[in-house]
Amino acid sequence: MSYQDHFGSNVGRCVEIRCHDGKVHRGYVDHCDNNHVYLRPLDGGDSGPGYGSYFFFGAALIAVAFASIAAFSYGPFFW
Repeated sequence: MSYQDHFGSNVGRCVEIRCHDGKVHRGYVDHCDNNHVYLRPLDGGDSGPGYGSYFFFGAALIAVAFASIAAFSYGPFFW
């Protein structure tokens, strides 16, 4: 199963993504395309921008490239 299939079927779920460079992104899966998964940050974006920040009606989305994902996990909340 590809990342696109996996994240696409779990839109709206809370996820923590760890990248190869050590960055950690936490948020809700908003959508995904062929190369990125887009997250709505849990805490208003203090995790910093991923590989590009996008604004959609004033809410920041974090785009994380599939190639940069080292690990991910789903959960209700991450503290």
